[in-house]
Amino acid sequence: MGPQRARPVIPEAESAARRALRLSPSDAQAWSRLGAILCRQDALAEAARCFETAIRLDAALFDALNNLAVTLQRLGDHAGAEARYRQALRLSPHSPSVEFNLAVLLGHTGRYAEALEIAGRLLVREPTLIPAYLLASVLECEAGRHDAALARVKQALAIAPNDTGILLRQAEILLQTGDNAPALQACDQILAKDPANAKALHARALSLQGLDRCADALDAFAQAEATAPAPASIMASHAWLLAEMGQKPEALAMLDRALAHDPGNVKSWYEKASLTRFKADDPALTTMAQLADRPGTAHPDRIKLYFALGKAALDVGDGDSAFARLDAGNRLKRAILDYDPEADAHHLRAIAEAFPAEALARLHGAGPATNQPVFIFGMPRSGTTLLEQILASHPHVHGLGEPSYLARLAGDPSFPDSMAALTPDAMMRLGRRYLASSTPAGRGRPRLVDKTPSNFLHAGLISVILPGAKMIHCRRDPLDTCLSCYSLLFASGYQYSYDLAELGAYYRLYLELMAHWRRVLPADRFLEVDYESLTRDDGEQVRKILDFLDLPWDAACLRSHETKRRVTSASLGQVRAPVYQTSIGRARAFQPWLGRLGTFS
Repeated sequence: MGPQRARPVIPEAESAARRALRLSPSDAQAWSRLGAILCRQDALAEAARCFETAIRLDAALFDALNNLAVTLQRLGDHAGAEARYRQALRLSPHSPSVEFNLAVLLGHTGRYAEALEIAGRLLVREPTLIPAYLLASVLECEAGRHDAALARVKQALAIAPNDTGILLRQAEILLQTGDNAPALQACDQILAKDPANAKALHARALSLQGLDRCADALDAFAQAEATAPAPASIMASHAWLLAEMGQKPEALAMLDRALAHDPGNVKSWYEKASLTRFKADDPALTTMAQLADRPGTAHPDRIKLYFALGKAALDVGDGDSAFARLDAGNRLKRAILDYDPEADAHHLRAIAEAFPAEALARLHGAGPATNQPVFIFGMPRSGTTLLEQILASHPHVHGLGEPSYLARLAGDPSFPDSMAALTPDAMMRLGRRYLASSTPAGRGRPRLVDKTPSNFLHAGLISVILPGAKMIHCRRDPLDTCLSCYSLLFASGYQYSYDLAELGAYYRLYLELMAHWRRVLPADRFLEVDYESLTRDDGEQVRKILDFLDLPWDAACLRSHETKRRVTSASLGQVRAPVYQTSIGRARAFQPWLGRLGTFS
C-alpha cells in the first residue's frame, strides 16, 4: 500500500471548467478555478500551467499566485515557488496564509533563520495562530535549539491546552532531548482522547524505546503501523529498535518492507545505509543519489542522503566520491548550526582552570562515597561503546548507555565558573542527585557504566561529587577518530564535527583538557585505554580494566558480542561482532582528503 492520493473531485467539475474556458479563453478566474480542480486530482504540472495562464491574464490575481506557489512547491521547484510567494506578498503584504507557506518553504530548504523571522512577524500580528507556533518549534529544533522549540510549544499550549497537535509536538521535542518519561505522558494524554492517532502511537513507541521498555515498544510500533495510512517512517523506527536489540536481519527486512510501501522514504534509506556494507555496484546507491539530487528533497533529508552516500563510498574505498558527498552533507548541516568555535575554546580552557589540583584536593571526599558509578568517556567514535559492551557482559555491571544525567547537573550557564563557590554540602547534593537518576536504571548491579563520550568535559566534577567513581578515558588514533566523526550525522550535539578545520581544532582542545586531567586526577580513579590495544589484545586489556574496577575476572567479557542487550549508539553493528581490527588505521587511505584537520602532535 503506497501513500494515499488526494480524493478526486467529480469529473463534472473539471468538464464544466473546461467548457467555461472554451467559451471565454481569456477569463483569468476560470483558468485559476481549473488549476485548483486539477490540484485536487494531483495533476500538478497541468495545474501550474493553468495558474500561470491566469496570472498572465491578470497579474493581480492573488489566489492564482498563491496557488501557483503551492503547486510549484509540491513539484519541487523551490525557487519558482518562493518567487511567486513573494509576488503574492507584494499584492497582500500581510497575508497570513502566504507568509506561513513561505516560512514552510524556507524551512524545507534549510533557511531556518529567514523562516523563523517570518514566523515571528506572523505571530506578532496573529498571536493565536497555532500552526505558526508549531512551525516555529520545528524550525528551532532543526537549528538545534530545543529549549526555544519547547518555549514555542508552551506558548501554544497557553492558548489551547488540550490541542492534540500541540501535545504531539511537545512529545516529539521531548523525545529529541531524551526526556522520554514526559514524552510518554504526553502521548498517553493524546491517546486517551484519540486512540487511533497514528502519530501519537508512533511517538509513544519511541518513548517506550527510550525508556528501554523494548517489548512494549515493539507492540506499540506494530499498533502504530496498523493504524497509519502511510506506515513507512514508523516501520523505519521499528527497524532501528530491532537493530539496537541485535536483530540486524530482521531490521533490514523491515526496512525493505518500508521501502516497498514508500520507495522514496529517506529515513528508511538512511537507516539501511547505516546497517549495510556497500559494494560499488549496489543499485541502492543510484536510488539514493537520485533522491539526494532531486530538487524537491527537503533539507534534512538531503543531509541524511549525502551522509549515507558518503558512508557507502568510504565502504568501497572511493575517496573522491566519499568526500564530495560528505563535504556536501557536512556543509548543509553546518550552515544551520549556531556553533561558535571560540566559545568552545573558552569553555574547555575554563573547565581546566576551574579544576586545578588544589581545588580537587580541597573538595576531595565531598560527595557520597560509592564505587557504583563508572564513567567511560573520550571523543565520540573512540571505542566507548565497545568498552561499555565488554563491561556490560560482566554479571556485576549494567550499561546505562549515554544518559544525560551529568550534563544536566553541569547545565548551569555559569558552569564551570560556579565551581569555585560550591561547598562540600553542595557537592554532596549533586552527587546524590546523580545517583538518584542513575541507580533505578541499574537493575541492582554493583557497577553502573555511563558511557557518554562528552563526559570528558566533566571529569573534574565527577571527581568531587562522586569521589568513589572510576573514570576510563578511551583513546583512538586521531585521524581514525576524526574521519569517523566527520562521516557520521549525529542525532544531536557534537556541532564541531561538521567542518574539518573546526573538528581538528576541537580535537586539539580535547587533547589539552585530557592532558590536564592526566596531571590532576588520582591515578587510582582514572584509567586510559587505547582502542587499538583493546582490539588487538582484549584479554590483557580487559583484565587490567576489571582490576581497576575491583571486579573479579569473568570470561563473558571476552564474548561481549554474544551479550543480549540494547545498544543505542552508532557503533551498534560493531559490538554485535567479535572484536575486530579492520577499523585501525582506516583513515590513512583517506589522508589526502583530511588535510584541513591540521596536525595533532
